[in-house]
Amino acid sequence: MSFFRLKDFIRAVRVCKTAADERNVIQRESAAIRTSFKEVDSHDARYVNIQKLLYIYLLGFPVQFGQLECLKLAASARFSDKRVGYLGVTLLLDEKQEILTLLTNSLKTDMNSADDYVVGLALCTLANVASAAVANDLVDEVERLLGSARSYVRKKAALAAVRVVRREPELATAFVSRARTLLGDKHHGVQLAATALVGELCMHSQDALDEARRLVPVIVRQLRALLGGASAEHDVGGVNDPFLQAALLRLLCVVARGSQDAADEANDVLTQVATQTDGAKNVGMAILYECAVTALGIPSAAALRVLAINLLGTFLANRDNNVRYVALATLSAAVITEAPAVQRHRATVVRCMRDADVSIRRRALDLSFALINGQNVESMVADILRVLPHADAEFRSSMVYRLAAAITLFGDSLDWRAERMLRVLSLGGAYVNNRDLFKFLRMVAEADEPLQRRTVRTCFALLERDISQDKMVVAGVWLIGEYADLLRPLAAGAAAAVASPGLGADDLDILGALGRPVATQPSSAAAAQPISIDDELPQATPEPADIVRLLAAVARSPLVSRTSRHMALTALAKLSGRFSAQPPIVAAIRDALAAHCRSMDAETQARAAEFDTLLGRELDSVRAAVVERMPPPEYTDVPYEEYVLNPTAMRMKALTVIRRPALQPDDLLSSAAGSAAAAAKAAETAKQSVVSDLLNLMDDAPPADAAPTSPMSPPGAASSPAALADLFAASSLSPTTTAGNPAFSQEYQVYSAAGLRITLKPSKKPSLPAVVDLLATFYNEGDTAVEDLNFLVAVPKSQKLQILPPSAQTITCGSTVTQLVRISNPSKTPIRLRMKLAYSADGHSHNNMFDYAGFPDSVC
Repeated sequence: MSFFRLKDFIRAVRVCKTAADERNVIQRESAAIRTSFKEVDSHDARYVNIQKLLYIYLLGFPVQFGQLECLKLAASARFSDKRVGYLGVTLLLDEKQEILTLLTNSLKTDMNSADDYVVGLALCTLANVASAAVANDLVDEVERLLGSARSYVRKKAALAAVRVVRREPELATAFVSRARTLLGDKHHGVQLAATALVGELCMHSQDALDEARRLVPVIVRQLRALLGGASAEHDVGGVNDPFLQAALLRLLCVVARGSQDAADEANDVLTQVATQTDGAKNVGMAILYECAVTALGIPSAAALRVLAINLLGTFLANRDNNVRYVALATLSAAVITEAPAVQRHRATVVRCMRDADVSIRRRALDLSFALINGQNVESMVADILRVLPHADAEFRSSMVYRLAAAITLFGDSLDWRAERMLRVLSLGGAYVNNRDLFKFLRMVAEADEPLQRRTVRTCFALLERDISQDKMVVAGVWLIGEYADLLRPLAAGAAAAVASPGLGADDLDILGALGRPVATQPSSAAAAQPISIDDELPQATPEPADIVRLLAAVARSPLVSRTSRHMALTALAKLSGRFSAQPPIVAAIRDALAAHCRSMDAETQARAAEFDTLLGRELDSVRAAVVERMPPPEYTDVPYEEYVLNPTAMRMKALTVIRRPALQPDDLLSSAAGSAAAAAKAAETAKQSVVSDLLNLMDDAPPADAAPTSPMSPPGAASSPAALADLFAASSLSPTTTAGNPAFSQEYQVYSAAGLRITLKPSKKPSLPAVVDLLATFYNEGDTAVEDLNFLVAVPKSQKLQILPPSAQTITCGSTVTQLVRISNPSKTPIRLRMKLAYSADGHSHNNMFDYAGFPDSVC
């Protein structure tokens, strides 16, 4: 049975009681529609059938057989048919289908119609499904309609132009000349469409971006008009057309990014928006948020950037979770360049870590770690440690890892680092990775004896309370096995001799305590209570029998991992050397080991048997050497990732990579022979942010034979889009010497060894003042040919690099080879190079890495 009307068909579907009944109704109707398409050539029947097909499509059933019928209906002369036909085309077709080319003629015809609504239908369809081929065919029609006298058509044409530029970026130049007129239009709908078009043009064309920067006064004028006027037609919650305001602010951020002049023009209007917009409602907060993001995304004035941070800080006290979420995310990115301003809101951020919403807690944790620096590391680590026991399980691994990174990077005192790492191990030992555990054990092994004594006594006390934290058990058992002799009580006169200057009266009392009773069994995980961050860590001075009893309990406990049990057995064997003068203790150790000689685990049984044999009388002569204290382990330290404390900055760094030149940090590379005070200042600056401490390749230590290097510079401002375009512009690759500057008339020798000498000759082009060309010349002054030449260069992050291929990869004796290195340096920071040279000569491979920072300041 076929339903003639759409209403009847919908009613039949809705009365179905099961999914099978619904499928049967739709299958019967689909078959009837397919038959009607073949037998009936009527616009009325096609009109109804397409409507029913669209309803079937919305229910999730296949209707591809109706695509061609949609094209036929769109070609109808009646407006009602066109409306349904174009709707079907928009839903059932996409740009990848070849059948879409059949629509080009209908679209072109309708774009030339005298009826604005027919033109609007064609433009809407073009804006939704246009392919590259259709965009090329209809670009002239769209450009013509941008100049229409009717605002309705201009608005639709601008949106269609966005689709054309998105599919064919080469056509962007066709719409650049219309941008000023559209942005200055009095109709708000046209202005809104124009902002989308100009933003799309800037993304695909550098010429369009340069032209758009000349439109900043127009954007500023339109924003002022919206702030100063009132329109009942566009009023939303007391704000005049917030959608257009937000769009203009986003466009201003795009066109003013990287342009000092554009940012200066925008400063006043951004301040006006920030101070005159009422943030009591969501609509006002949306405008304030866009204003803050724009102020942070362009090289705006320092006062405006602080105002933007304060606006985001007020969002943190809002009840709406969405408002707090976007504020936390944006502040996490802004903290890289505006750390002092963000630090003022630290207390509010800490409170957000205990919020009921999980997404707020996650963002607050990210921002809290990003706020850590050398000045506040103690208080921030303490705040995060208070949250750690109550944090979600999914957060703890990341929290523990970043806590260890913060303690390692910013902790000045070994005592403080050891104490905080013990708290991390006791609260989140199950989530500590092996690298951080190994760093902690090495730090303790290299420390002085008082610190070792305090650490091992604290470990013993913590293991008495709880052995559920696996890495805490590993660290404690290892330290007890190595430094068990430091657990024994000191004589009254020796306590003062070993106490470090940081110990107080309470610590001396603990160190001098004798015969304090010790629990014979470790407490269970359920009974253990986490130690408050405000409380002192406990310390214990157990007797040897208590030490053996604790390790034996760990070795047989089901709460610990297999690795921890094995380490406990090893620690028991180590105790035989520490307490060799006490036969009852050695006998107790052998009894504890013998209990595992019949273990069901083969590895455990083998270890216990071997250690039991080691404690036998026949090996008395070698036992002391086997169980003696191990020296500090040697290893190659792996630095933490660049964004370890602020992963949000990696995802959102585009918001805050622009700074005004006046706000640049002090130059740390101004002189290769800097004074000791300058070096101290550089070290202090490096502690302000982990981002400044890591420069990827540039922070690797050079080899012993490398050339002298100057102190490392923190990353400066990122280059502007214009500078990047200049860097990679399709221009002549041969350098042009700058006349009148002696720094550009000489060659600088950067390498000379084994008959191979390298010089660099700088040059600049007047049209590209931010780009320095370095012509590298390789002189083969040896007796053998140089083959497989490979020359790599790295620069600091404030600069961008392009390395062109060498003129040849083989240098015969007495000949030369050249290679051009192009550096974009918009921030005018000193040029520092780290170079890696690889080549083959006389059957041997050579690899050298060396630095050079000897260029005069005028070369920058």
